Amino acid sequence: MTKNKVKLLALDLDGTVMRSDNTLAPEVKSAIVSAVSCGVEVVVASGRPFSTMPGEIMAIDGIRYVVASNGAAIYDASRRRVRSLTMRESDVLRLLELTEAHDLIWEAFCEGGICTDRRYYNDPVRYGCSAAYVDYVRSSRGCSDDMRGYIFDHRRELDSVEIVCADPSVRDPLRARLERELSGLYITSSSADFVEFMDSRATKSSAVRWICTRENISLAHTAACGNADNDADMVSQAGLGAAVQNATPLCLGAADVILPSNDDHGVKHLIEKILSGAI
Repeated sequence: MTKNKVKLLALDLDGTVMRSDNTLAPEVKSAIVSAVSCGVEVVVASGRPFSTMPGEIMAIDGIRYVVASNGAAIYDASRRRVRSLTMRESDVLRLLELTEAHDLIWEAFCEGGICTDRRYYNDPVRYGCSAAYVDYVRSSRGCSDDMRGYIFDHRRELDSVEIVCADPSVRDPLRARLERELSGLYITSSSADFVEFMDSRATKSSAVRWICTRENISLAHTAACGNADNDADMVSQAGLGAAVQNATPLCLGAADVILPSNDDHGVKHLIEKILSGAI
């Protein structure tokens, strides 16, 4: 066991563990391995669907839980899905109805995979994707010319759906309306250009609580680190909440500790402090 109070550490991936070029720094990987070897339950807590988790992360021995799709799914050490909170059909249909007048770029997370609009697949940068993530987008997704039809056809089995929109004059008023109209959905963002929709129970914080109950770990003995709005609830509830310097204002406001950025090995600094008992 560790010599300090942190028994579980929940880590967001993109913008937190992963560098801005979508790579894992050797220093951060080594720190995660050290945490696991010292008895800390390291939990991956990502907005990504399960099938797109980075291979380098998944290959680390001792990571027993993976929270995917912002908490809609949890996978155990055997990579078996042990918790599932799919969207309610009625909420999916209402979401499609409220957005019918808009020509939007949709992505759908279904059974651990992801399908995207062919327009986004063909030219991700046009829709706000950074050049470093283009290969990731194209290697991790299927695509469709009719995403609204895809979402309708899979309306009973969706982990989440998201809108990709780099135009705030379209995105922000639409999001505000949907937040007013869709009380059964959790609406958040892992990136400024995304608006993400899950069942209202499917959050990273609820997923971490579920794991803590299963492992008999008090929330007081947890730490969590993130960078985006979809991490803020998880960071806020943790016994030790941390945000990397590049985090959004909402995530920074939820944190007890501000770390160096994801490109400056912020997670490594957090783990070193935890293992030394400095925090």
